[in-house]
Amino acid sequence: MRVLMISLDRGLFGGGASGDVVARHKQYADAAGELDVIVFAPPKYEEKIWAENLRVIPTRSEKLAHFRKAQEMAEKLTREKKYDLLVTQEFAAPAGARLKKRLKLPWLVNVHSMFFTWQWLGFNPVAWYMFFLVRKSIKLADGFRVNNQDIRDKLIAWGIAKPILVQPTPIDIEKFKTQKSKVKNEEAPIVLYVGRLEPEKNVAMLIQTFKQIKGDFQLQIVGKGSLERDLKRLAADDLRIEFLGARSFEELPEIYQCADIFVLPSNTESFGQVLLQAAASACAIIATNTAGAKTILGDSEYGLLVGVGSASDLKKWLGSLLAKRFEREYWSAKALEMAKNYDAAAGVLRTIMFWKEVAKK
Repeated sequence: MRVLMISLDRGLFGGGASGDVVARHKQYADAAGELDVIVFAPPKYEEKIWAENLRVIPTRSEKLAHFRKAQEMAEKLTREKKYDLLVTQEFAAPAGARLKKRLKLPWLVNVHSMFFTWQWLGFNPVAWYMFFLVRKSIKLADGFRVNNQDIRDKLIAWGIAKPILVQPTPIDIEKFKTQKSKVKNEEAPIVLYVGRLEPEKNVAMLIQTFKQIKGDFQLQIVGKGSLERDLKRLAADDLRIEFLGARSFEELPEIYQCADIFVLPSNTESFGQVLLQAAASACAIIATNTAGAKTILGDSEYGLLVGVGSASDLKKWLGSLLAKRFEREYWSAKALEMAKNYDAAAGVLRTIMFWKEVAKK
């Protein structure tokens, strides 16, 4: 089967921050047969041929021209070879809808994020325009892969009756795995956050809460984003808080494995691969009760879920884990139990089987 994909993920070109995205798409290509990926990207990016059956092609366009350029490239590629399926991310759906009509291809949409939430829309007119454009476009799709049940329910509420596969993004956590739970820093436990420093991640709540908990503890923050300066200013009077900046995928396993507690304080999260990485590293986990965290942690089965935006809940459970070694050991073991049962390869195969179902192959 030949698959044409349109993506926004520039990690497909490789580099330190790309994580396992290239390896995952190699698995997709091997299981499907052949995969060409057009990526919305500026002129500095060059085509990458990762394997005989996996090619990543940049639009090499400015932001406002990404949709048009992707459509032109897709039409050119289909003149060179016949594809069996078109796959796009939700934000590329306007291009997908036009290409489905022009190329007469079955079309599948990957819905990774809760782009229809108030946290994303806010009062931004551009976001609202994209919302209505994406919503109108995806109704023409032949199938959907979504990261969690909440997204599936929302699509059904919109009146979409096409096949929907609930399959979180299959990520490789082998490099993060440790063999047993343990108390890593008995005298000075380390709390860790890894992710973007953006408003929806609510890292400010974590910093403010941590500052209220007295003791010889550390908070390490990995990542970069638009709020980095403000967050550093907020943390400046607490020497226990350290900003490690952006780190490569290769550096992350050691950082996770040195930590005791991982906290994800997001206001919205459709999946949260950092939770799987933390679990594989035997970190006790606290996360806000987002759709993505519930998908991974269950109903507080493998980690502690606290109310979204609830600083009091976070203070209660973070303070308890920092103070009580046996609680850290228990939640470390539960997280590791979940990680040992996680099967990324099975997720890839379920995804490809669904591709074939939509393509009628």
